[in-house]
Amino acid sequence: MKYTIVLLAFLMFSTSSFSQNEVSNLKPGDILFISKDGNTPFQHLYFPKTNFIIKRGAIANYKGLNGMHVKIESLTDDYIARIVPVNGSKFFNKFSYVNANLKSALNDEELKQLNTGYKS
Repeated sequence: MKYTIVLLAFLMFSTSSFSQNEVSNLKPGDILFISKDGNTPFQHLYFPKTNFIIKRGAIANYKGLNGMHVKIESLTDDYIARIVPVNGSKFFNKFSYVNANLKSALNDEELKQLNTGYKS
């Protein structure tokens, strides 16, 4: 019984210490940046499939998106956001916006928040 209580207390405190960025404070117009090390497709940023990117005449270089600043254009109740590049360019030079699951992308660190002092 004592071990069960200790285990439950540990689990309760560990979930609060590992919580990532709060999605509830994000709103349209906030600036994020893409963080990706490898050239594997994203899990929570919904880019078109690689074959569709290639058919449109672009190169599917996911590693080239690393560090790109993006802005939240719109946000739904399910934390699905439409994101666009801040500098006005397009993703893979063909797609002007993509959708992203903000909650999962922030937890898996595919997207990260910038410091509040950033001016575009």
